[in-house]
Amino acid sequence: MGVQYAIINIIILMSKLKSRLFLWIEKALARCTDRIVCISEAERDSALRNGITGDEKLDVILNGIDIEAIEKAVPMERKQLGIPKDAYLIGMVGRISPQKAPDTFIKAARLIKERIPEAWFMIVGDGEQRKEIEQYATENSIPLHITGWTETPYRYMKMFDVGLLLSRWEGFGLVIAEYMAAGKNFVATRVDAIPTIVQDGIDGVLVEVDNPALVADAVWRVYTDKGLAARLKENATKSVHEKFDVRRVAEQHVKLFNEVMNT
Repeated sequence: MGVQYAIINIIILMSKLKSRLFLWIEKALARCTDRIVCISEAERDSALRNGITGDEKLDVILNGIDIEAIEKAVPMERKQLGIPKDAYLIGMVGRISPQKAPDTFIKAARLIKERIPEAWFMIVGDGEQRKEIEQYATENSIPLHITGWTETPYRYMKMFDVGLLLSRWEGFGLVIAEYMAAGKNFVATRVDAIPTIVQDGIDGVLVEVDNPALVADAVWRVYTDKGLAARLKENATKSVHEKFDVRRVAEQHVKLFNEVMNT
């Protein structure tokens, strides 16, 4: 595992160097830009903190999703994937790469499986860490299905009992809104923009980064407390319709464009 952690640290370092380059580009482009749209309050704060531009150029328009498309998506049949009908399915949607922390996901899976024998796990996506994640799952007898890249992620997401987003950094975390629209309980990390779009204990559950034990505890809490699980789902459904409807995003952009054109 020491070599794996070293590789992850190298990848993270390279990502940070790339971020510095992008930061320099953003500062240069901001000088000839009338307004800049931030997809979250965290992004706006980051722009101010990094000196990209002044507050007068920044507008926050939260990301949006096609709620109707998710609600209409038909779940995949568990039988097709070899997943038992009564399995408690815990999944994540995203790249199998350091940012999304698939290593935290699979380590949490081992702890969850000890508490919930009928638990199964799914990763909707693909990436450079796939082989090591599959190897860990095999070595620890964790039932895991990885879909690979897919054009129908919602069909898999609709199969979940609980969705996870365990990112180490995240500009927004759009899959959270998608979990909400799919009517799923979810656990996410308390990082960057995520705490600004999730009300911990109200419409979702937040945990610290890189902590499989806390992830397992959060899943166990949702699994055992049916009343909590129901309240979280109900509030999440309200949140996604109020905050993350793509039609609202379009309307806000049109309003902003009109303001810019008329100044």
